[in-house]
Amino acid sequence: MALLSQMFRTVAITGRTDTVNAWFASRQGGRWAEQTVRDAFPNVPHGQGARPAAATRPPVDPAATLRDLTELHERGVLTDAEFEALRRSSNTSGSAQ
Repeated sequence: MALLSQMFRTVAITGRTDTVNAWFASRQGGRWAEQTVRDAFPNVPHGQGARPAAATRPPVDPAATLRDLTELHERGVLTDAEFEALRRSSNTSGSAQ
């Protein structure tokens, strides 16, 4: 009841009903959207605990990684130390094919 009296007071003071209508429309619209989705997909768990599966990275091609690192090193983008550190961290062998 306090919510209604506060909204009546807002309308009485401002003379504008559109702000109250917008508040109700957005609040109720969200509830209707949730209910529509829940009814459309009854077998899918909904709520706070339901989260989409994490995106998985595509497999990394070690040869392509080494080629990219070598190219960056030859162009001067990577220093010798950076190149060696990245090469070691990518678990690739030191020999280019």
